Amino acid sequence: MASVSSQPQFQYAQMPSKVLHLRNLPWECTEEELIELGKPFGIVVNTKCNVGANKNQAFIEFAEQNQAIAMISYYASSSEPAQVRGKTVYPQYSNRHEIVNNKTSAYVARNVLLVTIEGNDARLVSIDVLHLVSNFCSCFA
Repeated sequence: MASVSSQPQFQYAQMPSKVLHLRNLPWECTEEELIELGKPFGIVVNTKCNVGANKNQAFIEFAEQNQAIAMISYYASSSEPAQVRGKTVYPQYSNRHEIVNNKTSAYVARNVLLVTIEGNDARLVSIDVLHLVSNFCSCFA
């Protein structure tokens, strides 16, 4: 009977990608912390923070695949682990080729129409009139 230690161990190896999956992050890790972690290896173009059941995972996307490879290679051969707030982080290649936009509506410019109705005739303005004004203004957006 062969011993367990002599059997080859299965290792799941994801193909290289410019998107890295990070595990074991501190709770509520910020986008800025992810950018700082990736900055020595290249340009971070997108992040997706606080994913997974425990909100301790994230994705980081580099401008170029070779930058992600540099980060993985560095931490695979380094005695110093990747760390965020003193907690060891485990980077690996993601099966994603890009991060679907994680930017919330706070990052998107929105057009807002503010209507102020003053005077005694304000009660005469109906919702239909407001819709007409809104539609008219949207022509210029």
